[in-house]
Amino acid sequence: MNREVQLAEALVGLAEPLAHTIDPVTLLDRPARHCVEIVGADTVGVMMATGRGELRTVTVTDDRDAVVELFLLQSEEGPCLDCYRENRSVAAADLGESTSRWPRLAPLPTRCGYRAAHALPLRVRHQTIGALNLLLTTPGGLPDTELSLAQSLADVAAVALVHWVPGRPRTTDIQLRAQAAVDAKATIETATGMPAEHGGLTLAEARSALRAHTALDGRRLLDIAQALVDRTLAPDAVLTTDR
Repeated sequence: MNREVQLAEALVGLAEPLAHTIDPVTLLDRPARHCVEIVGADTVGVMMATGRGELRTVTVTDDRDAVVELFLLQSEEGPCLDCYRENRSVAAADLGESTSRWPRLAPLPTRCGYRAAHALPLRVRHQTIGALNLLLTTPGGLPDTELSLAQSLADVAAVALVHWVPGRPRTTDIQLRAQAAVDAKATIETATGMPAEHGGLTLAEARSALRAHTALDGRRLLDIAQALVDRTLAPDAVLTTDR
């Protein structure tokens, strides 16, 4: 199986929070294993934040006692904790030189055979809910392209996690979600016609104006469209933004 097919299957597998066979641990175990199989990390673990902001290990691809201990310690210091608290990726190109950075943690990964580490945020709408920890047996770290891929896998998994629902979804629930998409499209099309007619624009120009207003307003496109349809937002406001 080539890498493109692997990646496609990985993304499909991460995007099924409604499948009745899926649970939260499985959803988080998948990106960890994909980062080993596709990205090239040697061991990967996922840590999630509790309601009190404390990190807890959810899954690790290596179940050796020393590795489990390594992740337990990362709830107190290390790249995962820094990543979670600072909402950014954290890299240690040579763990042997990170004693001053993480004095309690640094000796342990080297004893387990790891020389480098990355921690990537698990985030939803810019809110970090955990960290993905990639461990490498060689120093230097992963290339930026591979880290971007790992971050994408983490992002998809985080979104799937917050949309996970227990139990088998009802057919009517799925139909309602599909209908909601159709209704949203109809609302946006109706709203697009309003500034087009009001300002003498083509539909393409009106769509551009609507997107520009949405970007500045900060609300969702559907919310802006609904406001136009409800006449709580004047077409002039959209046209003024585009100018």
